[in-house]
Amino acid sequence: MHAHAPVPASVLDQAIAWQLLLGSGTASAADRHGLQAWLEQATEHARVWRQLGQIDQQLAPATGPTTRTLLLKRGKRRLAQPARVAAATALAVMLAAGIGSIHHVQPLDLLADYRTGTGERRSVLLPDGSVLHLNTGSAVDLAFDSRERGVMLRSGEIAIDTSHSGNDGGRPFIVHTPDGSLRALGTSFIVRRLDEGGTRLTVTRFSVAVRPTSCAPQPQVPCAQERIVGQGETVRLHDGVVGLPAPADGNADAWKDGMLVVENQPLGAVVAEIARYHHGYLHVTPEAARLRVSGALPLGNSNAALLALSAAVPVEVSTTARWWSTVRLRDENK
Repeated sequence: MHAHAPVPASVLDQAIAWQLLLGSGTASAADRHGLQAWLEQATEHARVWRQLGQIDQQLAPATGPTTRTLLLKRGKRRLAQPARVAAATALAVMLAAGIGSIHHVQPLDLLADYRTGTGERRSVLLPDGSVLHLNTGSAVDLAFDSRERGVMLRSGEIAIDTSHSGNDGGRPFIVHTPDGSLRALGTSFIVRRLDEGGTRLTVTRFSVAVRPTSCAPQPQVPCAQERIVGQGETVRLHDGVVGLPAPADGNADAWKDGMLVVENQPLGAVVAEIARYHHGYLHVTPEAARLRVSGALPLGNSNAALLALSAAVPVEVSTTARWWSTVRLRDENK
């Protein structure tokens, strides 16, 4: 990997988790050996670890607390507003200074019109009567004017229930993302920015007109690449291309009710979803990840969801220093 390539979100999460563990004061010799083994697994592991160390050195004279301390504080549920501002400022300085390419951290989301933190969900009544639902870790800006009703999805996932009453004057409802635009055709739908890149649309009612960034979002401007995605279909936008629609998960919007509904899914994928709502680093071993899971899990409490998993399949969850949790196969000999 190139020395200035973006750090993958999963690798950054792991590096931060190691910092949390070592900074907790409870790390054992085995933990330190584990860190060394992790650093030796891949060059990008050592690279992001060096970058975080550089950030500490760069920011300490200007901000006092090190980035590591700020990260430790950030994990606390009742983080004071000054500490949140300090953490955001430190990360903004880091990005502005060009220390590494950690695209996973997006401090400017703090300036969004509406946002949610880890594990938080909220619903907002928009000026036209449409309802905007924000899933965990999401940020949205409003884009209402005389020509359109719209929102810009900065990060995370949203669901939209559009209102017909707000369409006076022919103003379309459009969701904008860095990958393209999605125009509601009297509909309800879900839009999610993907960790692996791109945007995923899932239509739960009626249909949506999808355009890549090469096309103007306004419907009066022709676009040969526009694709109409119907109810019960999902599609991915990436690299300037609108993919082919595929059948959607019928429970894709269950998160609005605080539930994750899965049917015969790999445990690894299920844990990855729970991790979006979990404070700290959540890991699943390769052996456990291959198990298949069906059922409904609560998203309001990630620990309760993990407990439900351990009752449904032969796994156990171990937690170190409150912030590092691992899901592994249960040892039946214990």
